[in-house]
Amino acid sequence: MKEIATGTSVLVVGLGYRSGLAACNFLAVKGCRVVVSDVKTREELADTIGRLDARVEVSAGNQEPSLLDGGVDLVVLSPGVPAAIPLVAEARRRGIPVIAEIELAFRFLRGRVVAITGTDGKSTTTSLVGHVLRSLGFRTLVGGNIGIPLVSLVDESSDDTVSVIELSSFQLETIERFRPDVAAILNIGTDHLDRYSSMDEYFGAKLRVAMNQSADDSFVYNMDDPVLSAGIGNIEARRLGFSMANKDADAFLEKDTVFIRDNGTVKGVLDPSRMRLIGVHNVQNAMAALLMVVSLLRKSGREPDYPLMAEACYSFEGLAHRMERVGLFGGRLFINDSKATTIGAVEMALKSLSGGVVLILGGRTKGDDYSRLLGPIAERVRFLVLIGESSREFARIFSEVPNESAADMDDALARAMRASVGGDTILLSPACASYDMYSNFEERGEAFRASFTRLSSGEISWT
Repeated sequence: MKEIATGTSVLVVGLGYRSGLAACNFLAVKGCRVVVSDVKTREELADTIGRLDARVEVSAGNQEPSLLDGGVDLVVLSPGVPAAIPLVAEARRRGIPVIAEIELAFRFLRGRVVAITGTDGKSTTTSLVGHVLRSLGFRTLVGGNIGIPLVSLVDESSDDTVSVIELSSFQLETIERFRPDVAAILNIGTDHLDRYSSMDEYFGAKLRVAMNQSADDSFVYNMDDPVLSAGIGNIEARRLGFSMANKDADAFLEKDTVFIRDNGTVKGVLDPSRMRLIGVHNVQNAMAALLMVVSLLRKSGREPDYPLMAEACYSFEGLAHRMERVGLFGGRLFINDSKATTIGAVEMALKSLSGGVVLILGGRTKGDDYSRLLGPIAERVRFLVLIGESSREFARIFSEVPNESAADMDDALARAMRASVGGDTILLSPACASYDMYSNFEERGEAFRASFTRLSSGEISWT
C-alpha cells in the first residue's frame, strides 16, 4: 500500500475510547481525511465524540459497506471489532488495505520494539519489562493492550527509545509489517472462543507477533506450554525458552533460584521469594522478562547487569487488579484479581494462595468450557460467590461446591464474609469479561475496592 500521507482517506472502524479515538486524532493531525464509524448511536458515543479532533467525521450507528463508496484508501480496525464483519470483508474484496492501530503506529514509531502477547500475564510482564529497562537507563515507553494506545506514544518515540508493547490476539489479526526486535508469547490457554472458530485460529493470531521477525531478532516462549512448544516451528527469530523444570531452558528455576543461560554460561540471577509479586505464574513472567531484557541488551551491544536487573524485579510492585492486596478485615485477606478473565488466570491465582479461599466468580462468558475449573475450585475453594449474567450457569456447573449468587459487589462481599473464617482469603478472580455489569475490568476492580472500604468501615452489614 502507499504510505500514509496528507490527504489519505482513512476509515477508522470502531470508535473505542482508547484505540479508535487515538487513531482518529493521530490521523487527523497528520492531515488525513478521517471518517470513523461505529455501531453505537451518537448519544452512546457522546463522551468519546467530545474528545475527537474537529476534523474527524463521525458515522454513528453505521458499519455498512456503503461507507467505502466515497473513496477510501485505508481502513484502520479497532481491536474490539471483528475482522469478519461485512464492512471489513468488502474493503478487502475491493483491495483496500485493512490494518490495526498497532500497525498504524508502527509505521511512524522510532527506536526498538519489544512485543508481548499470550493468554495470561501480558500486562504484568509488559510493565515489568518496562520497569527493568528503565532501571538500566533506557528511555522506555509502555503501551498497547495495557490501556495506552501505541499510536498515542509515537510522538514521544526517538531513535534511542524502547517501546514495550502488550498485544492482544485482536490487535495482531491485522498487522502487516509490524516487526519487534524482541517478541514473546507467554502462554496459550483457551480464550476468546466467542470470536475465534477454534483454538488453532486463536493461536494463529498470537503467532503473528513473530511473523516478520528474522534471525537478527529474538523470540521468547514458555517451554512448559505444550501448545507453544509444538507450534513455533516456522519462527525464524532466535528462540529463547523459559521453564519451571527444564534445566536446558534459557531461563529456568532450580532450588528457588532463577538461572539464565547467556553466551554459553549459566548464572543464578533472581530469588523469586524477594519479589513483591505473588504466585508461580509471576516467576514465569519474571523469567520471560529477564530473557527479553537480555535479548534487547545483546542486540544493543550492551552487557547485562544481572544484579541491577534482579533489584528491579524485587522493587516492582505489580499492577492494580492483578492479584492486588486490597486489605485485611475480620482476619480475612481481600485480593483484587479483576484482570483474571480466563480460566488459566483463575487457576494460577488459586495456586498462589494458601489457606481457605472464598472465590467471587462470574461475569460475561467468553465461549470457554468453564467446567475445567471444577477441579481447581473443588480442591482449593471453601465457598463460591457468583456474580453477573453467568450466575445461573455457574451455579449448575459448580453445584458440587457450596455457592450463592450476589446481586452486586456489596452483596458479594457481605456473602463472602459470612461464608469465610479468620485466616481465609476473599478473592475476586472472575474468569469472565466484565461487560455485563461494568465497562471494563478496571471498573469491576474499583467496585471491589470500594465495597471493601464500605465493608471495613461498617457501612455494609454482613453479620
